[in-house]
Amino acid sequence: MQLRSEGITWREIDGELVILDTERSVYLTTNASGSFLAKLLTAERSGDELAEALVSHYGIDRAAAEADVASFLAELRAKNLLR
Repeated sequence: MQLRSEGITWREIDGELVILDTERSVYLTTNASGSFLAKLLTAERSGDELAEALVSHYGIDRAAAEADVASFLAELRAKNLLR
């Protein structure tokens, strides 16, 4: 999966990210880990790759990383921000 590139803009402020869908006026704000994941999603990535990146970067356990990734991807899907 990958973030849509068309009709989306974003701005990083103090480690947090605001993603705006300019076509539908929908936005999503993220915390630092969401910002980290969103940046990874500028290229095609699997859920497993994203979870592994969280484990490596933040030193959290795999189960927590998988839960965080699933939650973040669900939000992106709900706002139609993924390809």
